[in-house]
Amino acid sequence: MPSRLVLVVDDDPGTVETLTDILSAKTYRVTSANSGDAAVEMVRRNGFGAVLMDIVMPGINGVEALKALKPVFPPAKVILMTAYSRHQLVEEAKREGALAVLAKPLDIEALLPLLEQAARG
Repeated sequence: MPSRLVLVVDDDPGTVETLTDILSAKTYRVTSANSGDAAVEMVRRNGFGAVLMDIVMPGINGVEALKALKPVFPPAKVILMTAYSRHQLVEEAKREGALAVLAKPLDIEALLPLLEQAARG
């Protein structure tokens, strides 16, 4: 399983760049996407140990993408992030099997143990 391969998904290019830089420095192999639709297609083609994805994006949101990802590549661990207080989406994400839902700006010290957990399977 491509356990140290992480897909970062966010419609904000600055967030993607920052997370890619940080995770690459921590020895993760990082790929990025800018939408939920693109994320589903990338997981379908490549598989990923972990998907770090924004909840609120144009097109399908992170929770809808999570639902679409699970049948495509069940081993992927999905961590969702949000800058908005969308209680209903957060609860739905948890029901759908998200490993965690983190608030933005991300606390990298909280994120790293989750990625390690995902890497272990």
